[in-house]
Amino acid sequence: LVARLMNRGTKNKTPQQLEDALKQIGAQVTFSADKQGINVSGSSLSRNYPAMMKILTEMLLEPRWDNTELTLIKESVNAEIKQQLASPGAIASNQFDKLVYGDSNILANDLLGAAETVSKISMHDLKNYYSNFLVPNLASMHIVGDISEVEIEQSLSVLNKQWKSKPAELPSIKTLPLADKAMVYFYDVPNAKQSMLRIGNPTIKATHEDFYLAQVANYRLGGGGFASILTQQLRESKGYTYGVGSGFSGSKVDGRFMIRSGVRANVTLESLQLIREILSTYKESLTEQDLQLTKGYFLKSNARRFETPNAKLEILTNLSGYSLSDDYIEARTQQLQSLDLKTMKSLVEKYIQPDKMVYLVVGDAKTQLSRLEALGLGKPVLINP
Repeated sequence: LVARLMNRGTKNKTPQQLEDALKQIGAQVTFSADKQGINVSGSSLSRNYPAMMKILTEMLLEPRWDNTELTLIKESVNAEIKQQLASPGAIASNQFDKLVYGDSNILANDLLGAAETVSKISMHDLKNYYSNFLVPNLASMHIVGDISEVEIEQSLSVLNKQWKSKPAELPSIKTLPLADKAMVYFYDVPNAKQSMLRIGNPTIKATHEDFYLAQVANYRLGGGGFASILTQQLRESKGYTYGVGSGFSGSKVDGRFMIRSGVRANVTLESLQLIREILSTYKESLTEQDLQLTKGYFLKSNARRFETPNAKLEILTNLSGYSLSDDYIEARTQQLQSLDLKTMKSLVEKYIQPDKMVYLVVGDAKTQLSRLEALGLGKPVLINP
């Protein structure tokens, strides 16, 4: 709510005036939020950078705190929450978070909140959050463009004087343990023609030394699009789905591995059985040819991957966000070149563990729930009986 409200004008500019000021210099400045932070992104022609930064500074230091805008934002958020309740894909993502993180973990919560709590949040609550957490000692700034160091320092002069640091204690996030055994969970969406699948487990954080190579090891499984085994088997061979993929995602505080897909309802069990089979045999099925195919993809894609401004911006955010060395791209290239089949298989064994995963299905319980007992993972747990 804070992030959205900060896009709706400033102390001295109405929302329309703010929009017009940005249009006049051909710039964009946007506040947004994710589960672990508030982000401010801006873009402009290099010659208009000082003017853009002046507007960004005004937005950051002098929010409008308009009650009418807050009411509109709350209505918008509640509408999005209602839309999620009718979207099997959104239900699957939210329920998977709860299953993987556990109800006591703050990351299990939907970023949008819940309708019954959004309505209770006051402007005072937002101002309090803004005062305590939008502070420079928690922030980092990344700039890519034809800008000199002197120009950057000049553009930050007002922020340096007026944006005051203060003690800020962020919630601690516990390391997520693997489950003792695999479990099947079902969320009933009556008469659903498709079943949404989310399969995975907590794993290493993005700061872990194996995180990059774990992503590499996943390429042939489900990270390589049409080159991945999951796509070749579930889509090309069986026709169960239009799309399936797997991947590692993470941050400084958490990490997880997940397979996601939407399959025809009448092949829900068969899809899960095939995914289980692929996961169980993936390590042993890897060949030297798979290794070379994977290496070739990453090495070739890296050749021009970092040329755009946004790609360079990603490098900077990785450097500051994960405390990487300045030459981390070169170091990863060397890791990739020296990767052998034995190491690749050990990464799969260590971080892709099908017998300790959460298997979530969002679909029609009447026709599909009882069938899933044939997976051999016990009686499925119905989340919303």
